[in-house]
Amino acid sequence: DQAEAMAHLGIEKADIFGVSMGGMIAQHLAIDYPEKVRRLILTVTSARPNPILAESIGEWMSLAKQGDHIGFMDSNVRRIYSDEYYRKNKWMVPFVGRLTKPKSYDRFFVQADACLTHDAYESLGRIQAKTLVIGGERDRALGGEPSKEIAAVIPGAELRMYRQWGHGLYEEARDFNQIILDFLTRETRKA
Repeated sequence: DQAEAMAHLGIEKADIFGVSMGGMIAQHLAIDYPEKVRRLILTVTSARPNPILAESIGEWMSLAKQGDHIGFMDSNVRRIYSDEYYRKNKWMVPFVGRLTKPKSYDRFFVQADACLTHDAYESLGRIQAKTLVIGGERDRALGGEPSKEIAAVIPGAELRMYRQWGHGLYEEARDFNQIILDFLTRETRKA
């Protein structure tokens, strides 16, 4: 779908940035359409299921099946953000939960199943794009190891691991945007 959208918009080649499930989608785009991906950034994502990811999604699916949206949101915030962020912001969870409860969890279940069955690991070596992989050592949604695993398999991939952050590092790490910008402009500045 992404390759088709790019073609429809007249985008021949692009820098692709994928976070979490978006990183899983970005992996497939880079593998299946290498001519469309100039640079690739994979952030807090996984190439295949692992026990931490299965536990997280299992918990979320159970809460969704029960219709416990506040519990679902609380689990998300607790697993995605740092302990400090959770302590400061957990008071908002009931309010956000009431405002954002979907009429149906059908789309969530489709996405959860896609994450649990996603396996691009054996094909990662075919990625040709210059790649930056970013992960968090304290990622309670899928763990830090998947980022290291991805970077070890993609030829020439750079790895940036945050010791103090988890899955929500893209919102919590103050230097995150600068790291992305530096990666995307590095070759441009040399020219």
